[in-house]
Amino acid sequence: MLRPLFAALGALALAAFMAGCAAQSAPAPSVEDTVWQMAPSAASSYYYLAYEDARRAGRDEEALKALEELLELAPSPLIYLETANNYWRLGHMDKARATLKRGEELYPESRDMAVTLANTYYAEKRHSDAVTTIRAYLQRVPEDTTAFIDLALIFLDNKQHAEALDALEQIPEAKRDSAVLYYWAKASSGLGLNRQAIAKLKQAVEMDPEFIEAWAELAYLYEVDKDYLAAEGIYTRLVEMGENASEIWLRLVNLSIKLNNPDKALSLYRQGPQDIEFALEAATLFLDENFYDQARIILAPLPTDGDVPPKIWFYLALLAYEGDHDSEKALEYLSKIPANDQHYRQAMRFRIHLLMDNERYAEAGELILHQQKAHPDLSEYWLLESSLAQRQNDLPGARAVLERALARWPKETGLLYSLGIVLDKMDLRAEALETMERIITLNPEHADALNFVGYVLADDGKDLDRAMVLISRALELEPDSGYIIDSLAWLYFRRGEIDRAWEEIRRAVEHVPDDPIVWEHYGDIATALGKTAKAKEGYRNSLELNPDNESVRTKLETL
Repeated sequence: MLRPLFAALGALALAAFMAGCAAQSAPAPSVEDTVWQMAPSAASSYYYLAYEDARRAGRDEEALKALEELLELAPSPLIYLETANNYWRLGHMDKARATLKRGEELYPESRDMAVTLANTYYAEKRHSDAVTTIRAYLQRVPEDTTAFIDLALIFLDNKQHAEALDALEQIPEAKRDSAVLYYWAKASSGLGLNRQAIAKLKQAVEMDPEFIEAWAELAYLYEVDKDYLAAEGIYTRLVEMGENASEIWLRLVNLSIKLNNPDKALSLYRQGPQDIEFALEAATLFLDENFYDQARIILAPLPTDGDVPPKIWFYLALLAYEGDHDSEKALEYLSKIPANDQHYRQAMRFRIHLLMDNERYAEAGELILHQQKAHPDLSEYWLLESSLAQRQNDLPGARAVLERALARWPKETGLLYSLGIVLDKMDLRAEALETMERIITLNPEHADALNFVGYVLADDGKDLDRAMVLISRALELEPDSGYIIDSLAWLYFRRGEIDRAWEEIRRAVEHVPDDPIVWEHYGDIATALGKTAKAKEGYRNSLELNPDNESVRTKLETL
């Protein structure tokens, strides 16, 4: 079985100590006043019994005092460890660590002493000190190769995957058991070496067919590699092995959905745990992929009276809105979620957006104002107020809201990005560009700002080399963004690399099939290549999405 990262030693069995005292008759605890007259072995027995009595009665400080006396009378690795663990448990970390260091000096080959000392650092996220402690122990006891596992676990927890692999490679091949192979796989996958990780996990489960964690990790890596059938086979095997956790059933349901087999997914759901939490999680999987009939079958029988989780109303609202296109019903469900529920903020945002979609602007404004007063430290409600102004074609008003919010949160990139978009809509491109550049200064990894600046540079035909750097970085951060792919296509078009532009714009419309500008770019690039039929397709799709664009209409008519 897999061991935890650093198993707490807990209350150590003092059998070894007691064996040395077995021949002594233990005095009654009531004679504590005469302990100083006893032989050391008898006194040791007394303090052990006093410790046990105090520990069982929950008299922690008294138990600790007895252990401190034991350390003076009969020191041993077990007593040092027990004393340190009691200091730690009572919040005296410095004393725990000092005790362990004294123990290390006396018993330098004690692995438990070194691991527990490392654990005190690990508990405070002092990974480098924990590593130093284990490495120092390995210098003293180089033959204890199992300590390399402890070292690897520290590195894994700190996401130092290469260092974890280096530590595991120090373990002789003959001693690499299934646990070592599992950790090896975790380190490999952390480095993106999925094939190597899969190979190690296969070895681990061949060595130990009951190794549940290794099977689960193997299934997950198959999912990452989109080998859904292989992943499904492993999850099925885990169920056959008696694993009945909700997570495994949810993975099976999700895989069938990904394989476009919602009926099988529904059948698997019915075989899983029959509780509300599982039902809601499963319904979410169907809702995410627009399988509304199956989501309805799951949600319809759930109780809505009595003591039910408030989030059930959120899922019913999603189904009403997305599946039934019934905004009124969705609003009714959302209004049932109490203010102290974890889904309340999300539900409130949902309600506000629904009201705006239905042009119930006054009601949306009242909710926004109420939330601003209730949550003055949250900028999201100022973003919603700005969105409300934009819905009503009040761009100056939207700008004013954002500028007021930025006076309070000057480095809030979400506010800055929204301001940049509003400025661009107001044809204040220079100011919009300046705002987006400010975001990049604050956060060089802000994909949308990188894309905005890169696209504007490309569209204006300026500094195309920098545009390529910005758009390429944005695409690294969000490789499946159709909007960023469109920017790359438009950049290639502006650079005169029409064939590459055509390759990218075809990818863009696959990711964003409902954006009129992306289809207009598709038509422009197709026109440049002499692909008249494709150009007409692009312009027609653009006009269907935005019939008021006379520029696109003119382009279509001139073909």
